[in-house]
Amino acid sequence: MSSSQLEKSQIPPSNRLAKTTAFLPISYGSVAFFLGKKADEYQTHQWTLFVRGPNNEDLSGAISKVVFQLHASFAQPTREILSPPFEVTERGWGEFEAQIKIFWQDSSETPTLVRLLLPFVLFICLSFSRSKCEYLYTSTKN
Repeated sequence: MSSSQLEKSQIPPSNRLAKTTAFLPISYGSVAFFLGKKADEYQTHQWTLFVRGPNNEDLSGAISKVVFQLHASFAQPTREILSPPFEVTERGWGEFEAQIKIFWQDSSETPTLVRLLLPFVLFICLSFSRSKCEYLYTSTKN
């Protein structure tokens, strides 16, 4: 047996299938709810940032953890979620860009980074001054 044959025979077989691509549908995004006109000025909406299966399937077989990077004004702006549900729920008053980093069970896979703008001002603005409402609404237009 040559040295190259010996080296190959000592390498454990990979769990990967050659020339095969696997697809895993994943839903990610945010949902926000207006808390009403009696809400605190700085906590007008409750929102959830999430990563899940399209039909709420358990993704823990493929995802080892999800790291959510929130705006720096939040306590602990980096949130590491190690098991389902992969989500963060908070309260706030505006919009900000968040990052979601998905780490795969297969550590040889590069983590997936997603950036998204979380608009929380899609509701009628009842608790702010008129000028502040206009600014928030115009900031969400594409």
